[in-house]
Amino acid sequence: MRQAEEIIEGLDEFDPGAPPPFKLSDIRATIPKHCWVKNPWRSMSYVVRDVVVVFALAAGAAYLNNWVVWPLYWAAQGTMFWALFVLGHDCGHGSFSNNPKLNSVVGHLLHSSILVPYHGWRISHRTHHQNHGHVENDESWHPVSERTL
Repeated sequence: MRQAEEIIEGLDEFDPGAPPPFKLSDIRATIPKHCWVKNPWRSMSYVVRDVVVVFALAAGAAYLNNWVVWPLYWAAQGTMFWALFVLGHDCGHGSFSNNPKLNSVVGHLLHSSILVPYHGWRISHRTHHQNHGHVENDESWHPVSERTL
């Protein structure tokens, strides 16, 4: 951590076109080792927690059934559906657990619950990461060219 601070202090002027004064390995080295350990029980506890919140929000909104409650419900439930997407996203990256079958099953169930096709998304997302920031090959990022400006 101190190395990063020393590097930042040593910068006179920021040049966005220059490569960063550190390596990815420097960043990884600052993250504690226990953060790299995949714990499927902890991961599943997040799934259970988020699914319980989704059902609790739906039950609460149905019970109250008031015009004031519904917009609050939509915002809260949208946030929770995003949480389910993020857990499925972790499954697609293999960071949910070390077990590829568990990642695949949980990712498929989570993404299906929010109507996102998991395996198609996983393949396209992997292609996006392999070509991240590439002007022609990135599937998710399409910059505006100078000609269109």
